[in-house]
Amino acid sequence: MSKEAFVLVVDDDPIVLNLVATRLEMAGYRVTTATDAWQQVVQAQGVKIGLIISDIMMPGVGTGVDAFKQLRATPAVSPMLPVVFMTGLSLDKARQMIPFDPHVRLISKPIDFDNLRVAIRELTGVDRPL
Repeated sequence: MSKEAFVLVVDDDPIVLNLVATRLEMAGYRVTTATDAWQQVVQAQGVKIGLIISDIMMPGVGTGVDAFKQLRATPAVSPMLPVVFMTGLSLDKARQMIPFDPHVRLISKPIDFDNLRVAIRELTGVDRPL
């Protein structure tokens, strides 16, 4: 992940959104946020994104998985853009919703920041204490 790239954090819950964004910023990441799948797609296409951390279930125009599928089908977005999904669903149920992709990780809510750190390191090679 390049120094110019942003981490895009997507969640409809403002408490989770702010908590994750703040922890990432305190660790030295550049962060931008979105509150729904539509904003996720728009930002990922318009801003230099190096990693997406997204909720799966969000009200409105689609899920985080819908946004992921749309981004994977968009030529302007790298098919290797790493994504960490976070969810309150059971991990088994969530895995059934997400297409297999080696550039995707899945973590549970409430967020365990050690697990998030591991997922970020596996996907980007960047390892910063959260």
